[in-house]
Amino acid sequence: MAWFKNPGQMPELRSHSGRKRSGGPILNRKGGNLPQIGGYSQRRRGSQFGAVPIIVGGVMAVLCLLLTARFWLPAVSWFIPDRYIMAYAPQQLQVMIFQIDPSEVIPTPNTIDEGAAMALLGTPSPQTPVSPPLPQEEQGVGGDASGSYRQPTPIAAAPTPTLTPIYAQASGDPRAEDRDNIADLSHANHLLTGFDWIRQLANNCGPASISVLMSYWGVEFTQEEAAAFLKPNPEDPNVSAEEIAALVATKGYHTLIRVNGDIDTLKQFILAGYPVLIETGYDPEPDVVGWTSHYLTLAGFSDEDQGFIAMDTYRRPNWFYPYEEIDKYWRQFNRRYIIVYRPDQAAAVGSIVGEDIDDTTMYTGALTTAQLELSLDRNDPFGWFNMGSSLTGLRRYEDAVSAFDEARKLGLPSRFLWYQFTIFEAYLKIGGDYNDEVIVLADDVLTKKQSEEAFYYKGMAYQAKGQLEEARKQFRLALRFNKNYDAAQKALDALGEE
Repeated sequence: MAWFKNPGQMPELRSHSGRKRSGGPILNRKGGNLPQIGGYSQRRRGSQFGAVPIIVGGVMAVLCLLLTARFWLPAVSWFIPDRYIMAYAPQQLQVMIFQIDPSEVIPTPNTIDEGAAMALLGTPSPQTPVSPPLPQEEQGVGGDASGSYRQPTPIAAAPTPTLTPIYAQASGDPRAEDRDNIADLSHANHLLTGFDWIRQLANNCGPASISVLMSYWGVEFTQEEAAAFLKPNPEDPNVSAEEIAALVATKGYHTLIRVNGDIDTLKQFILAGYPVLIETGYDPEPDVVGWTSHYLTLAGFSDEDQGFIAMDTYRRPNWFYPYEEIDKYWRQFNRRYIIVYRPDQAAAVGSIVGEDIDDTTMYTGALTTAQLELSLDRNDPFGWFNMGSSLTGLRRYEDAVSAFDEARKLGLPSRFLWYQFTIFEAYLKIGGDYNDEVIVLADDVLTKKQSEEAFYYKGMAYQAKGQLEEARKQFRLALRFNKNYDAAQKALDALGEE
């Protein structure tokens, strides 16, 4: 209690009537004595004790919510778009909301013909002729008297001193830990410049990457503008190489999409002045998030440091990737790469690609690569899937199905069919019970993430089974999810209205 030094300075208390109060006992309105201070303190203390059950109850309620979070948290994604959860929720919370199980794989087949799959390892690759030269109208390398652009002759790059295209030794993924990664640009053999780098939004590496790549050519658009074309539904998990090519065409540029690339081919394109967009597997935190995919724009390389320099929209510009790490994850997409070029550069691009400009030659080479890799490790599901994809490209559908079944038996990451669809094409070509397998695999995708491709291939399977109304329904769902998905529109138009 505070005390005044001079009691004479105490303020006078006045009654309601304005008169000074006497020194007698203070009365309440009814004339009785006011309650003692001690009694007042006891009532206050009692009210404090009454708050304790409320606090305890609140704590218990919070504990119950935390203990049961794994049951109710997934419902959050019904109300909050996934991209916001990915952008703002802590990683452990994302794992609970999306029910991420990094060890989960796509459904395995009930039966498999082991003999048919193993026989593919010794199947000789047929020799096919190289495609004829490009048409005359596509061979214009360079300009006219007005001084328009002329593509320089490609410069030979020294071969990579490690095994190409296969890296047999295991490689850890440093990306999760090494946040200070940056390439030593002074060591670069060659580095392309002039990019306008941007950081990607959540689930937006495709639109962001092509926006960065096109800035090199002086074509400017935002990743939001690219996404509006490539994935009108922001929750779309995949942007395909073909969708990227369609966007690039609207800007007056051409696109070359090839598989079975190698490290030397990537270097040759960079030396000739073409950044390379590659699609790779992506597994920086295998025990938490699990496998997914990523686009990378390669802008330079260093033989001294044995790696590429990438405009990585997830991390930063000039991110360094060892050759070994690039190939380890790139091979999970059959080493697919995308080159953007102007129409007058077609011949120069073709000269770098060489014989692989022909589809049959390219897929034959990819098949040989898969056979070689599987000879080193027969339990590699990615190798078997690459073999199936290459056999599908060669229209050897029976063999492709055997390879795909083996890949499924060994276990492919649960998100794998969000991005790769050759298995659906081969199964549909075989038909019969494999139509049901297409539905099983499409449903497995759709229970985790909606995608236009899963709806489309499910519709194609129903069409093959003669269930035309269900097929129409799936095609409409595909178009509702992505209004720009031409394959579903063509399939729906072909069926017509019932």
